[in-house]
Amino acid sequence: MDDDHGPNRRRNRRGQGALLRDDILAAATDLIERDGHSGDVTLRRIAREAAITAPSIYAHFTDLDDILDTVLNGYFDDLRAAILAASEAEDTEDRSLLAGCRAYARFAMERPGRYRALFHRMRPASEASEASNAPEAPEAPEAPDEPDTSNGPDTPRAPAASPSPAKLPSRMDVFQTLIDAIARTQAAGRAAGTDPFQDALAVWAAMHGAVLLRMTAPVFEWPELDAFIDTLVIRTAQVTQVS
Repeated sequence: MDDDHGPNRRRNRRGQGALLRDDILAAATDLIERDGHSGDVTLRRIAREAAITAPSIYAHFTDLDDILDTVLNGYFDDLRAAILAASEAEDTEDRSLLAGCRAYARFAMERPGRYRALFHRMRPASEASEASNAPEAPEAPEAPDEPDTSNGPDTPRAPAASPSPAKLPSRMDVFQTLIDAIARTQAAGRAAGTDPFQDALAVWAAMHGAVLLRMTAPVFEWPELDAFIDTLVIRTAQVTQVS
């Protein structure tokens, strides 16, 4: 049959497994953006969204955490690329710092579901492990999935032990861009602080709070985003001179 992967899906030809993998990631992304977070995404929902059967997933991903970590690491890559592109377009340390922070805030406001999902997954490993091992909420009964023979054995593999989401907090390379930008600004004599890490924490907390407030209270008469972020960063990072 041509529809072993779902009611409206043709079987991938040999060598096209990457297409199904991309479909699974796209389905997870769509669900995250629609929900505004990753907390309600399940393997069954992903399979439905991608119009495939659940066993098809195990030929490409170990479990739900594997899918979400792959999707969210892509979000981190996009965020870091946006920050670096904006920062590197400026030729002075202070303007580079401000440009990178504006890019961070724009990413959050333009992609609120993705942004919230990044922080939803940042949990202690012990808590995340308990959540991963907990059974999914029961759903309405479905007809049994047909065996999937196009990308793996007839019987789906049992999900492996969930990888620790600690690898997502390890994406602190995004936060490192802020530490480095503040350090360069201080070294250039354009910021009064002496501890780039502590100042970066303060700036991050201020920006994160600012974007979440704008998301949750959109009717408030907020000032223009870029100018507001500039003001936050200048005050919080103790920027003394903007070229």
